[in-house]
Amino acid sequence: MDLPQTSRKGTLAPVLQIVDALPRGRALDAPSGPGAFAGALLEMGFDVSAGDLDGEAFALHGKVDFHQLDLDATLPFGDDDFALIHCGDGIEHLENQFHLMREFARILSPGGTLIITTPNYLSVRRRLRFLFSGALESPLERRPNYAEGPKIDRGHINPVTLTRMAYMAENAGLQLDDAHVILRKTRQVVLGMPLALWIRSVSALRPAEDKHRLFVPHTSSFRILLGGRKLIAVFKKPA
Repeated sequence: MDLPQTSRKGTLAPVLQIVDALPRGRALDAPSGPGAFAGALLEMGFDVSAGDLDGEAFALHGKVDFHQLDLDATLPFGDDDFALIHCGDGIEHLENQFHLMREFARILSPGGTLIITTPNYLSVRRRLRFLFSGALESPLERRPNYAEGPKIDRGHINPVTLTRMAYMAENAGLQLDDAHVILRKTRQVVLGMPLALWIRSVSALRPAEDKHRLFVPHTSSFRILLGGRKLIAVFKKPA
């Protein structure tokens, strides 16, 4: 479907490639934006529901079951409702990520898949940004009175690394199944390799229990350290 894409160009196709290998069933896309990903799921044979804070931009009313959702709040779905949940470029915008992960785990059916895309905050480039600026993201707009009036999207207020996200998921009863990175540039690999080798060497010296707690096989892999701007994290709910 020819709909505008609010996420970075080149993000949707790799996620859909992962989704295409999954069994068809009921799927939730939230936040949905105009509905590009929800429309693709529909064409792939999924029974699709979508949700976002603002439904005015959603272009598939009448074709896709739409819900106005505050992802910081309790979701209006039953337990085990969805075989697939896609949360694209949303989790970093939220205040209560632990609550969202528990809600996703609740409404995901046993054996189901949760796919989250978010900036790759564990790349060497992002780590260097934090080293020199003390921030994982660009400076936020100062909005001291944001609580007044209707809730609005305030940008990347809560950057979340793969380590922290995997911890939240495990706490909610989900398991990290795989992690992919996309939108990589060659210069990131060339310039970041010396620091990536050093990080991996330090990680290798950690006690086994620390490696387990930090999800080191994923978080210190070359594909994460030297990866592109976007992370695709895949979680499973045990059957």
